[in-house]
Amino acid sequence: MLKNKAIPLRMPGLKQLLSYQRAWLRGDVLAGVTVAAYLIPQCMAYGELAGVKPVVGLWAIIPPMVIYTLFGSSPQLSVGPESTTAVMTAAAIAPLVARNDANYGILASLLALMVGIVCIIGYIARLGFLADLLSKPILIGYMAGVAVIMITGQLSKIGGIKIEANTVFGEVREFLSKLDQIHQPTLILAILVLVFLFLIQNRFRNAPGPLLAVLLATAAVAVFHLDERGVAVVGEIPAGLPHFALPKVSVQELSPLVASAIGIAIVGYSDNVLTARAFATRNHYKIDANQELLALGTSNLGNGLMQGFPISSSGSGLLQKMGAEHIYLTIHTAIAGFAARHQNLSHETPL
Repeated sequence: MLKNKAIPLRMPGLKQLLSYQRAWLRGDVLAGVTVAAYLIPQCMAYGELAGVKPVVGLWAIIPPMVIYTLFGSSPQLSVGPESTTAVMTAAAIAPLVARNDANYGILASLLALMVGIVCIIGYIARLGFLADLLSKPILIGYMAGVAVIMITGQLSKIGGIKIEANTVFGEVREFLSKLDQIHQPTLILAILVLVFLFLIQNRFRNAPGPLLAVLLATAAVAVFHLDERGVAVVGEIPAGLPHFALPKVSVQELSPLVASAIGIAIVGYSDNVLTARAFATRNHYKIDANQELLALGTSNLGNGLMQGFPISSSGSGLLQKMGAEHIYLTIHTAIAGFAARHQNLSHETPL
């Protein structure tokens, strides 16, 4: 008679944490704070990209990083808000809110919970072997398409105009038809920030370009009073953390999100496991593809319960640049993010 074998609940990161050496602490703390400084403005932008308030992007840094540190099989991979899952979240929720006048934030956290459940079901069913079938060119092509959607989705913000269209060509067409309505201070600031980011990337690759861009743009708003000239700003970001809570929704709101949750889980897992494998190949170790399903699933569950939104791998390249040899760097990054959440961040940061 066949017997079902129970799947052991492994926590690879906990085993490494118990063998942590004091000599690693100084380098990990410095690198963690630097990475947090880079990720904070980036994750705020991803929060807005997902359709939630920028502060939700900050909330979404902490739970996934800590949880993945315990459950993940890659010492270099970091998880958190990411552009692809953010765009897919907005695409899944925006139509529901438009039709039913539902609470956007609640639906976003619910979607994160559903993505987590899908990944955990995949872990229990031992679907990690599907990672062998993943094609990197297909994923790159998909992410390139998402990048195009992201760019066109920002046209209304860089021009300071309202765009009603919800397709790529429709947004471009409407933007071109409203060139005479463009808000010039907003456009000039956006162009200067974009040029600055390109220059920093080309000349100082290890510099925290997004952080410097945010600081300089915020300073420009304060010095030249650009908010009084119509430049949209983030507004005051309250200190503190969200409450642990289960989203309360009806079956009518739940059912349309099932397909979206499965799609986001597939794309997020593909991104996670391919990035983790790239690090593993470069640093001569192996990852457990099935364990990555559990790590991504529990990270999304934690984010959903903390009023976040779906996440995937995020900031991993920077972790490698900073010389991250230990998985604990993500914990230091999360601690720095926690400290940032308890500061009243500038309300003059431009959107």
